This record gives sequence, structure tokens and C-alpha cells, in this order.
Amino acid sequence: MKSLINELRNYQNELEEINEELQTLPKGRLAKKGKFYYHSKKGKEVGITKKPELIRQLCRKEHLLARKEQLLNNIYYLTVDASKIDTRSPWELISSVPSAYQGLPISYFYHPTMEAWLEESYDRHPYSPDEGSYMTKNGVQLRSKSELLIATQLEYYKIPYRYEAELKLGSKPEYPDFTIKNPFTGKSILWEHFGGLHLSGYEKRMNEKMDRYLTHNYVPFDTIIYTFEFQTKNADRIQKLIEDIII
Repeated sequence: MKSLINELRNYQNELEEINEELQTLPKGRLAKKGKFYYHSKKGKEVGITKKPELIRQLCRKEHLLARKEQLLNNIYYLTVDASKIDTRSPWELISSVPSAYQGLPISYFYHPTMEAWLEESYDRHPYSPDEGSYMTKNGVQLRSKSELLIATQLEYYKIPYRYEAELKLGSKPEYPDFTIKNPFTGKSILWEHFGGLHLSGYEKRMNEKMDRYLTHNYVPFDTIIYTFEFQTKNADRIQKLIEDIII
């Protein structure tokens, strides 16, 4: 019962956020004729092919409307028939929107904070990641095979991340392995992988980091993910964490 109540609360909170954001987006929907895009509103269509920002806003709106319908149905089915809950991912929702929206950049459906976050520069760990031995398909240099597995899965799910970005916690910064943003909600999540428990003094440092994160309101498996070496022997465990916590 407790998990059911929590799930309902999460759905309702997200629904409130969606309704607030919908108020900021333009009325009407996107239409397409041949290669040209139109803003369809009140029975009229105005060409907007050369207005990518308006197209992006209408894409974002379409995703929010699809997600809103999904949430409303899930709230209903949680109390009536849980077997009918819609578990489609954001990407699956996007693939089901009208044809006018198909073929546009996936970023057009992202949370409005994502564009600035993706373009923003940030400080990295003083020990340059360029000294790492592993590289993802997107060209990110990493230090360990386990981190490569995590980064590969994040890239597979098209989840934006920063590697070892500086995070200011009080007077002393930390450098979490991955700083992640859910591209559709804008929620920030940290990911720390502890792969050196066999090293002297590592466990003490690990516990200190966990305490610092908790002190600064990073809640395990909500706003921060912890993994250990034995959990990264295959991709299944990483995929489940991504699906359950990030998206």
C-alpha cells in the first residue's frame, strides 16, 4: 500500500508540473505538408518552417500532452486495475505522436532547461579525464571499464551527462562520476561508481563522500545513484537503474 501511495503521489506531482509548463507553451498544434511546417490554431494554419523555436515549443507541448494522458490513465488504473498501467518510455511516447512531429530532432521534445545545460561550460576534475584509458562512442574519455559500461548505457538511452563535473558542496567540491539530467523532466541526478573497495583507505573515503551527499540532500536512488564493481559485470543491472530511476 505504501508503494502504491508513493507512486500516486509521484504521478500527481509530475502532473502538476506538466500543467504548469503547458501554460507557458503556445496554443495549437504542429502540422506538416510536404517539407513545410505549419502552426495550426483555431482552424488556421501559418507557415513556421523557418521558426525552429516555435516548432520546438510545439514538439515539447505534444510530448507533455502525451505524458499527461499517460499519467491520468495510470492514476486511474493504479486504483482500478494495475495490470493496465502504461509503462512506455518517453522515447516510445514520442514515436506514437502524429506524423507531423516525426523526424524532428529528439531535443525538440526535451525540457526547456536542457538546451542551456548542454551548452554550458563546467569545471572538471583537476586530474584530466583525457588521461583515461577508455572512450565512449560519443568521444568521452573515461578512467575505468565499469564507467565505460555506465556511460555507454546512458548514451544508448540518449541521456545527457557530464563526466566528473565539479559540484560545489559547502567549502569543498566533489566530482561525481556522472552528473545527469533527465532530458524530459530536467531533474538532476548524480551517479557515483565505487570501484576501488580493494584499495587501502578507499572505503573510508567512500563513506565520507556518501555522508557529504546526504548532508546536502542527495537521496540515494532518488537524486543520486551508487554502484559498486560487482554490479557492473553486465549491462542489465545498469539498464534497470536507468529505467527505474532516471527515466
